Amino acid sequence: MTTGSRSIAPARGGGGVRAGILTILPLLLLLVLALGSIALGARSVELGTALDAVGAFLAGDGKAASAASVDAAAVIDRIPRVLTAVLVGAALAVSGLAMQGATRNPLGDPGLLGLGAGASLAMALGLWAGLTGSLAVVMLLAVVGTLGAAVVVYAAAAAATRLSTGTTGAPGPLSLVLAGAAVSAGAMAVVSALIVAVPVVQDRFRYWSIGTVARTSFGDAAGLSWVIVLGILAVLIAAPGLDALALGDEMAHGLGARPERLRAVLLGATVLMTAAATALAGPVGFVGLMVPHVLRRMRPPGTRVLVVASALWGACLVLAADLAGRLVIAPREIHIGVTTVLLGVPLLLVLLRRRSMAL
Repeated sequence: MTTGSRSIAPARGGGGVRAGILTILPLLLLLVLALGSIALGARSVELGTALDAVGAFLAGDGKAASAASVDAAAVIDRIPRVLTAVLVGAALAVSGLAMQGATRNPLGDPGLLGLGAGASLAMALGLWAGLTGSLAVVMLLAVVGTLGAAVVVYAAAAAATRLSTGTTGAPGPLSLVLAGAAVSAGAMAVVSALIVAVPVVQDRFRYWSIGTVARTSFGDAAGLSWVIVLGILAVLIAAPGLDALALGDEMAHGLGARPERLRAVLLGATVLMTAAATALAGPVGFVGLMVPHVLRRMRPPGTRVLVVASALWGACLVLAADLAGRLVIAPREIHIGVTTVLLGVPLLLVLLRRRSMAL
């Protein structure tokens, strides 16, 4: 498959080794990061004590363990955080991969194309209207905001392409990025106006506006995990069609694919996963841009391997970003919404420079 000028078609030779590096290695890394995340922080805990506390939590004795030991209480409080980081990272990475394939846009990213800003606007409006009393309502607001932003961005980019070229073709990558930036700016301007005008929005939105996995309960993470898992499964099932989409709609039809249906599945899964991740952690950018681009350079032996690898490495990235943010300036924290931007902006500048040189 091609995305822009880069191919992600199955590579010949050494496919088993690459598949192992792309899937088994991140599984091991994820285990190490998870253990580090539950044991380290403002209050560090010995690994044996941490494992005992996790065992008590899984056995349903978490409350008793928390009451008996301060160290156990610290570990059990971190378990929802670890689960949330894993879910958010996997959802955003696979969302970026699906969006890049569906739009044939190598710069596709839920945050970069304004989806996070749309969810933020919906959340601010919900706070203003007093509609954010439950996780289900938050998820619904995030879905509505994400979907609305996706429609507006695509329509604006298509209109700009039509005015500049006189054709009605699909908008190009840079048009989508510019439209996403414009929609993000407009949405955040409305959010800022609501924050200034309505004190209750200011008080509650500021805790949600910076991406973090620190405020989610285990019930919230478990409740939305099925949405993220279903979204990843949908992309995994549709993965072989990404190769056909990369060749263009006419060629895809000739190969027996149904581009419209396939694109609807991919974009629908993207909206659901992005909304779930945003509901859990707030707006977190650049994960969907960074992970697929790095993995494509390793020439994955198959598109489904790339989907699985994106989920695993995305989980590792967010979990590592959260752990680093807790350790660098402990006992204070740097939220993942900040650390992922610090990593993502240089990569975006490099990608834009390469594309401008190729034009």
